[in-house]
Amino acid sequence: MPQQTLPAGVRIDSNNHGRQFIHIEHSAVQACIALQGAHIIDCTPAGQQPLLWMSPIDPCLPDTALRGGVPVCWPWFADERSGPAHGIARTGNWQLHEAQADHASVRLVLRLSPEDIARQFPDEAWAVEIEFRLGKALDIALTTTNTGRQPQRLSQALHSYLPVADIDEAEITGLRGCAYIDKLSDGATVIQSSALRFAQEVDRIYFNHGAELQLHTGNDLLSIRRDGSMSVVVWNPWQDKSARLSQFPADGYRTMVCVEAANAGPDGRILAPGETHTLRTVIGRSVEG
Repeated sequence: MPQQTLPAGVRIDSNNHGRQFIHIEHSAVQACIALQGAHIIDCTPAGQQPLLWMSPIDPCLPDTALRGGVPVCWPWFADERSGPAHGIARTGNWQLHEAQADHASVRLVLRLSPEDIARQFPDEAWAVEIEFRLGKALDIALTTTNTGRQPQRLSQALHSYLPVADIDEAEITGLRGCAYIDKLSDGATVIQSSALRFAQEVDRIYFNHGAELQLHTGNDLLSIRRDGSMSVVVWNPWQDKSARLSQFPADGYRTMVCVEAANAGPDGRILAPGETHTLRTVIGRSVEG
């Protein structure tokens, strides 16, 4: 999309390392999205604190997966296939196709380069786009179409890093009674018996669950709603793993938790030829606390 066609308050420029970003400065919201990866790293509705956590030490170099915001895991989650962890979308070349703004929000649509897909998956045929609606809340919809002649498997996640004031006070409600796969216990299946609190590393896939979740921390409350998703990933690396992660401060685990709309584990999908699937998450805050 030519830069001169962008609505007022939306611009594209590069950081000092040459990575391109879409910057949104709107009366309702300020936001920033890396074109490479279609990776939103900031969304701050007017009068609120940021909805996303971004590593303060990530230099946002080109051709890297960024640490924070909402990485796009596609067309597989984690190490389900051989190749880069979480698929190709996080470092893929996305193109801006639509940009609109009104008094309440900004809408952007990006598409992953067909050349990128064909080069890395010569035996598969996919089309994928992501839509951002930015205003009082952050609304992300990732839409995939099987453009081939055979069924194709899809697993994915919108890997949302969310801010917390202090991980010792953080609590996720809405998961009680839900089964999860504990990736830190050889994939054991466990039932969540109470609200989820954090006192150690957590890496879980909750499944058969599509209801709204709430992230409580201090006086802050974030809601996480999902569509096209019957699984949700919850992750916090805790102290030891934090020290091993790239572009992650040693104490970063204390101020973030990932709550990810997903099609992961038993929620992976098989798309028939011509079938389309949309994975959506809406992250918002109670301004009153």
